[in-house]
Order: sequence, then C-alpha cells, then structure tokens
Amino acid sequence: MNTLKYSIGLAALLSIAMGCKKELDVKNNNEPSAIEVYATGDDVESVASTLFNNAYKSSHAYAGVYMFLATSSDNTTCSWGNQSMRDMSWEPRNAWNNAPNYTYQGTTKTFFDGIYEVAVKATNIMNAIKRGVDMGDNENMVKAFCKFGQGVVYGNMALVFDKGFIEDENITNPNATPATAATYKQVAAAAVAYLDTAILLSATPFTIPKDWMGTAADLSNTDFIKLCNSMAARILANVPRNKTQLAEVDWAKVKAYADAGITGDFTIQMDGYTKWYAEAADYLTSPGWGQTDMYVIHLMDPAQPQHWDDSPSFPWPAASTNPPDKRLLSDFQYLSSTPLNPTRGYYHFSNYRASRYDASFALGDGPIPEFMKAENDLYKAEARVYLNDLAGAATIINAGTRSTRGQLADVAAVKEDLIQAIHHERHVELMNTGLGLSFFEMRKLNLLQKGTPLHWPLPAKTLETFRETLPFYTFGGVANADGTNTSNGGWR
Repeated sequence: MNTLKYSIGLAALLSIAMGCKKELDVKNNNEPSAIEVYATGDDVESVASTLFNNAYKSSHAYAGVYMFLATSSDNTTCSWGNQSMRDMSWEPRNAWNNAPNYTYQGTTKTFFDGIYEVAVKATNIMNAIKRGVDMGDNENMVKAFCKFGQGVVYGNMALVFDKGFIEDENITNPNATPATAATYKQVAAAAVAYLDTAILLSATPFTIPKDWMGTAADLSNTDFIKLCNSMAARILANVPRNKTQLAEVDWAKVKAYADAGITGDFTIQMDGYTKWYAEAADYLTSPGWGQTDMYVIHLMDPAQPQHWDDSPSFPWPAASTNPPDKRLLSDFQYLSSTPLNPTRGYYHFSNYRASRYDASFALGDGPIPEFMKAENDLYKAEARVYLNDLAGAATIINAGTRSTRGQLADVAAVKEDLIQAIHHERHVELMNTGLGLSFFEMRKLNLLQKGTPLHWPLPAKTLETFRETLPFYTFGGVANADGTNTSNGGWR
C-alpha cells in the first residue's frame, strides 16, 4: 500500500475510501495487488458492474450530503439534527463545523469516500485493460462505463466541494496536498472531459446490463450516449457559485449537451433496500421526518405563506383547494400538525409533505427518477435563455411539466419570467430526484439564505490524514458571507 503523508497516490485514495488512517504508513503484505484483483476479463467486468451503483449509493446515502443540501436550500425542512439537516438550516445560518469530532462530520466524508471508491475502481479497470487483460467484445463498453463513472463522481465533487484531487490511469499526484488540490472548476472540466470520452467510446454498439444501471431494462449504447450528454449538461449548468459565474457558463456547450441528452426519464428501480435505494429522499419524505419547505409551497400557491414566522402565534395555514399549480394537490399531502420541535425554531414548520413517491418508498421497492426528462428539458430551456433565444426557451417550458402536470398558464418569452419558471420547476418537479438540484439552483441565482456555504471544504478526517493543523478551514456563517464561498445574498 502506498504511503499517504503529504501525497495521495491511488492506492492511498482507496485507503481513504475504506476509512483507513493510521494504517496508511504500514504495508500489508497479505493484501492482494490490483494485478491479482483485476487478473481476468471476468474480474474486471465484475468490478465494472459496481461503478454506478457505488456512485448512486454515495449520492443518495442517508449518511451523506443529500439531506442537508435539501434543507439548506429551503426545498425541504426538518428540525431533526440527523446528518446535519438542522445545523445547515438554522436561521440565521451557521458555518459548517469542519472539526474531526463533529457529530456529523461523516456526512461529507461518506460522500467524499464514495467518490474516490468509484475513481479508484475505474482507474484500476483501465490499467488492467492497458496491461492486456482480455475483455473480448466488451472492451469498449467497459471502458466507456469507466469514463462515465469518473465523469459522474468527479462531477459530484465539483458540485459540492471547493476542491478535489483528480487522479486516473493517466494522472497521478505523488506530492499532492490540500493546498495543491484542483479547484472545483478544474474538477468540473475534468468530469466533462471523462463524459466526452465515454461518448466517443460508445460509438460502437453495445448493451449495458440493467443490473449495472439499476434500470428496468438494459441500456443501448445510443441511450447511454444520451445519458452522458445529460450528465455533462447537469455539471456545466450547476457548477456556478453565484450569478457572476452563472453569466460565465458556456451556454452553447450546455445547449449542445442537453439537446443531445435523454428523451425519457432515467429511472432507478429500487429493489427492497438491497442495492438500489434512494435512502435520503425516503427520509426527507417520510411522515415525521422531512416536510416540504413553505418556500416551495408558496411557489405552487402564492396564497400560502412563503415563510413560517418563528412564533407560536403564527396561524396554521389551511389546505389549498385550487392552487395555480395542481401538483400541490397530486404530489403533496396536507398536514394539520407537525412533530417537529418548536424549540428548534418554528420556521422549520410546514403544512405539507412530499408524497409523490410514497408507493415506491413504502417498501423501498419501485421506480424513483434519478435524471428526469424534465431536468434535461430545463437545461435546454436555460441555455436558450442565456443565449437570448427566449422564444425557444418558452416553447420548451410550455410543452413541459409546467403545463402537462402543473396545469399552469404558459410563460411569456420574457427573460426574468422564464428564469422564474425554470426555478419553479426545479423546486417542484425535480424534488427528491438527483443530488442537490434545488441547492445548485438557489446557489447560482444568489438565493441561498445569507451565511449558507456555497460549497463544502475537504472533510475533516481527510484533512487529518494529510496532517493538517487544526482548526481546519471551513465555509458558512453570516459573518463570513463573501459571495464566493458563503452566500451573501438570499431570498429573504
């Protein structure tokens, strides 16, 4: 095993993913080498089959970042402390506690380690193929799937953390330190490049087994190309930390990727908590846990309050009977009371919970969208807005879920109206699907409440491994609001 003191070789990255720390300086002579683990084509395919499942688990884990991204973006509300949901939604906002002994330090560490578990496996697979391990007719499929996995996880890193370490079969960082880590913009560019490679490798026909993707049916190479394009659009459109960076996005590239993207929902088939389970979304919607933030309820029915005052005398709002957005009646359940703790802030209260996926979550068995066609359509529309094709954007939005499910009136080809319509759909239609979508939306429009981190620091336990000095760097808190690392704007 490679040593990690002030370096971060791939073997050390695997050690991080497995939770090692003190053992990093000790070589384990009984540990099988990568050459032994990836010795045959069957060995390589077996590992390759786990890549997307590993990425999905790290994104949707109860112990990861999914839940606090939802509460910190005022998409979901919850006063329970679990996995930093409350700590990241205090009003006013607090800084992220990046201490190794913080109760929920494991949320960012779980997510970080999950990223590198996929990165290490993909690299080992690519190296095995370079060594000459015979993959037969499946070589291009396996290589494309590795590049897809690298694109997805490095994209997740760029969207959530301020920096990261880019390593693959061609790139190593023998003397890396946190100070020399790649910026989130560099990580995002690398992620998109991996997806570009996956697209090129997918020109030859192949079929990806449904078990690899968690889907109801196998995936053809042409549908896989569409998914890669959509993933690239997701990364590029969501990486901005503020409105200034939003204006700097290469929207022509986003448009090209989204236009070549998915034409139907990419849906995971949960399998009774075995391999495929949108665990965090289940907790965010289960009765007694997360509830829908009033910010979102107000979007669907402006007669509902936009914010619950922090007061015991705030009147409980009645149920909506004829909201402009009819999804409030179909996708949400009215609540006449709440189990949330008033001593932790009445502002956490809500009179609705998301119920759209109750049938699937009842037994953790059934479909749950990971990347909706509606999400890709919104990237198509958003790119056109910022490329000044307002009529084209309006056509896409008015043909989408805003109309078909929400039964809302058509939006005019006016820039600010279109931006608001996209904002509305991301909070309502995309709720409880892909990782952090409402957070990324609020972030790039300067709508996160003042003091909310715009991204998260490298995890405390990872910084410990590098022998960094306490206190570790962090972001967030009203006093640190700079608009670069911590929100200095906010919708309220």
